[in-house]
Amino acid sequence: MSDEILEGVLAEFEKLAEIPRPSKHEEKVSAYLYQHLAILGFDVTQDKFKNLIAEIPASDGYENAPLTILQAHMDMVCVADEGYDFDALTSPIKLLRDEKFLTAEGTSLGADDGMGIAEILYITKNLFNGKFQDVPHGPLRLIFTVDEEQGMSGAINLNADHLHDAQFVINCDSEKFDEIVVGSAGNFRADFTREIKFVDAEESFSALKIKVTGLRGGHSGEEIDGNRANAVKVLAKVLRAVNLRRNIRLASITGGTAMNVIPSTADAVILTDLPLADVKNICDEVAAQVKKSFIGEVNLKIDVESVDKPQEVFSAEDFKSTLDLVTLLHSGVYEMSGTEPQFVMTSANLGIVRTGDKITVQVMPRSNIDENFVELETLYKTIARLTEFDVAFSTYSPAWNFNPDSKLAKIAAEVFKIQNGVDAQIKILHAGLECSHIVKKNPALDIISIGTTNEFIHSTKERLHLDTVTPHVNLIVEILRKLVKSEE
Repeated sequence: MSDEILEGVLAEFEKLAEIPRPSKHEEKVSAYLYQHLAILGFDVTQDKFKNLIAEIPASDGYENAPLTILQAHMDMVCVADEGYDFDALTSPIKLLRDEKFLTAEGTSLGADDGMGIAEILYITKNLFNGKFQDVPHGPLRLIFTVDEEQGMSGAINLNADHLHDAQFVINCDSEKFDEIVVGSAGNFRADFTREIKFVDAEESFSALKIKVTGLRGGHSGEEIDGNRANAVKVLAKVLRAVNLRRNIRLASITGGTAMNVIPSTADAVILTDLPLADVKNICDEVAAQVKKSFIGEVNLKIDVESVDKPQEVFSAEDFKSTLDLVTLLHSGVYEMSGTEPQFVMTSANLGIVRTGDKITVQVMPRSNIDENFVELETLYKTIARLTEFDVAFSTYSPAWNFNPDSKLAKIAAEVFKIQNGVDAQIKILHAGLECSHIVKKNPALDIISIGTTNEFIHSTKERLHLDTVTPHVNLIVEILRKLVKSEE
């Protein structure tokens, strides 16, 4: 017998998967959702940032109940396997399904946060003429934001008027069904740049491409403490080792896919008079060292191949400064909690390196203590000065601090226990959530984040646990019922 809720939610998700929606390119998905909600008869607003706000009326007799917001984000991190034909701006996500998991062919899945939107749409449809039409609920507001993955500009620019009259917010962007998230880390972005002076390549040198692959990567908040090697840092280790044997020239260096993803691949083109075999031996030695330090990185490969010689390379000063910068920038955990030993307090991810007319290096620090960002900015300014790079900082995304008196968290925990027979984990994330910006605009809001179980997010291995979809929908619906019943 088919699961009506699961199939209904997946039908909504399949429509989203057909619409390209990388961060900062949400025009099509925003237009689709606007039309979708308007056809259902709801009052829908699209702001100038492409955020969507929809008003859902209360059940008869519950018009004066507190307003609850259901919130999720439209964008997704778009990554693809090397060689897979995919354009994030034009290609749909091709879904694959078996009995346990929903995945994507060759790309990230986009369950983060497409599942949140799909579930909210399914619930909203069925509150008035469907499976949940007998569930009493107060007035609801749907808020679908843009650009969560690359800067949270949707949440940052959301008009606070959409929040001031609400009492509760259920954010649907958590990644583990058995967790009720009640706090999250803040973050900011540090962009290091330096103009490159290119010089002619030596005639006597040959060109080699060094490529780091096979690392696990992962989310830079959720998995930063998982003993995961950073491909850019590994590549820098190789370059240092080769340069110790013989001075080399750097033609290009590239690594990472997004600031909030631990880089799993990186590559560089160098010029050297060392034989190819000697460079291969050095790469093998470095790979063995890294595997000893990061015991989970069993699939690490560092390959070397001859390539066509570029006409120009970095000046010696630019190469030294770039290698010094990547060496000095820490990527991983800075500080664990003093009260919860398993909880990461402060970290950073060296997420992206790109070569053009400038060398660009992007780092995303996170902390559950906002005050730590001032010290990190000072550190990065010092490193920039020492390596003669420019550095610029984004606006802070603040931490979302736990409210021990949360009525919503208490109700959610009670419902979860009744429905599933076990206690949910009350969790403070080291990742960032839009909740921090939402609650900053209205500190009186009572807010939680919950979601289906999604593994390996922001990677081509991303998968949704299908058996968590129906329980999660039932959890949200029963929370809505309990919220109005508790007011009676």
